[in-house]
Amino acid sequence: MIILHDFGISLEKYAINGKKNKFPTFDKCPNCNCVASGNLHRHGYYWRNAIAEEKEVKIPICRIICLSCKKTFSIIPDFLIPYFQHSLEIILKRIEQFLEKKKSKGSRQLLAFYWRRYQKKLRWIHSFFVDLGEEMGLSKDMKKEAIKYMKMIRDFGEPLFLRRSWGHFSSYFMAN
Repeated sequence: MIILHDFGISLEKYAINGKKNKFPTFDKCPNCNCVASGNLHRHGYYWRNAIAEEKEVKIPICRIICLSCKKTFSIIPDFLIPYFQHSLEIILKRIEQFLEKKKSKGSRQLLAFYWRRYQKKLRWIHSFFVDLGEEMGLSKDMKKEAIKYMKMIRDFGEPLFLRRSWGHFSSYFMAN
């Protein structure tokens, strides 16, 4: 299970801190709700790539295990989308540059991949904002909708959007 967490620091600072980052503690197991004391244990770390604009770093991802239900959890910083190496900021920036017809760094193929995933999620993004109380419809012009929702995500705050939208309709942002 993945737990998105706001560490309140940048990718660069997170990478520098490494295993000394302030990982969250829990009162209850996120899965079985048993009391965490004595049941939740740090299960080690794994290393993953995280790519920012000009930098690629390996960062530690903390894992915990519940001794009661045997479920393991990975604590992912909210500036990363689960299963993606590029940071949330970079992915959104490249899609935005594409929508504005500006030159973007990176490969065309990767940009095309991000664009297709973003397009597939437009209705999902729409329903997320409608659930928050926004009253709006969807037009047939997907590019216009893509620009509108990109602005809404930016205004909402990218990491906050990622955390709050997690699990919306049993999915997450940019999931297949």
